[in-house]
Amino acid sequence: MKTRLFKVDYGDWSAELQLPAIESLEELANAIIKAVGFKMDHCYGFYNNLKHYFDSTEEYTLFSDIGEDCRESDTGVQGTCLAGVFEPEKKMLFLFDYGDDWMFPLVGTGEAETKPFKRPKLLSTKGVPPEQYPDFAE
Repeated sequence: MKTRLFKVDYGDWSAELQLPAIESLEELANAIIKAVGFKMDHCYGFYNNLKHYFDSTEEYTLFSDIGEDCRESDTGVQGTCLAGVFEPEKKMLFLFDYGDDWMFPLVGTGEAETKPFKRPKLLSTKGVPPEQYPDFAE
């Protein structure tokens, strides 16, 4: 089975993931959110401009899939295959929660052939992940 390898970062925290190449961007989003320990409770998108996502020429968002306002260049995440988007060394920004703007730089680090598996694999993590809802009163 062909797979895609990814590295996602946030500050001092990082994770390496492996997913079947036929999986969707939606599955990659779920794997990132699970790896960082967040709840999947907001919309998200993938953008090719890592500094200013609103200037991206390539974007894939959940908004497109749920029929919310989106730009013409926006493609959905649910039916978009990883193999059609990510080649090795391709970088994108994963933006989660458009209110808090959690921005996770993401890079496709490679491809691999493996025995078939169904769930995304968390290969490694480093550092302490951010807290989704920190208690600012403390």
